[in-house]
Amino acid sequence: MELLRWERRRKMQVRESFSAGLAHFRSAGGDAEAFYHACIDYLVPGQQRLIDQDRRLVDLLAPRVPAAQQADHQAMQALRGRLDLGAKSLKEFEAAAGQYRRAGRTGRADFEAAAARFLDVLVNVLGARSHSLRHLTSTLLSDEDWQHIVDSTPAFTAAEAAAFAAVTAAAPAGAAPEDMAAQPGAPGAGPQRHAT
Repeated sequence: MELLRWERRRKMQVRESFSAGLAHFRSAGGDAEAFYHACIDYLVPGQQRLIDQDRRLVDLLAPRVPAAQQADHQAMQALRGRLDLGAKSLKEFEAAAGQYRRAGRTGRADFEAAAARFLDVLVNVLGARSHSLRHLTSTLLSDEDWQHIVDSTPAFTAAEAAAFAAVTAAAPAGAAPEDMAAQPGAPGAGPQRHAT
């Protein structure tokens, strides 16, 4: 569980760094390419990983929750819906990122618009948790379940560290990920504006 919180905190820091850098480069101009590419390389696999983790969590929880607990089943279904929307948004962002890589600087404005839409979904859709599942995750999931949900490997940890360092190295002044505040909730936690 701690590894999952750590991983989500780092992803949120990169998301906040990307948001700050995007605002900086859209208003001040400058060479954004290295920063944008580093953020893409971190956020695309990171967001897919988060979606996969939350799907595994719901897949484990759903059969363990009594059918009579309708509110909990509705909350899990709502989470599935948000995850589906998140996956759709991620595919759109990934396509825009691919187009940007091919077009180079001439595709920057289109990419920046797509990035703003993607960040909006991350914050305002995926970050808006309408019902807490914490009472279920704390009682129905074992340590082995959490290991399955997190699905971490040494190779993942090394790749994540390298991608995080690349964002840090390319970030404009004041937008480094380690300078960004991030307070992740546990998966299934209640309202948390930054929990994505």
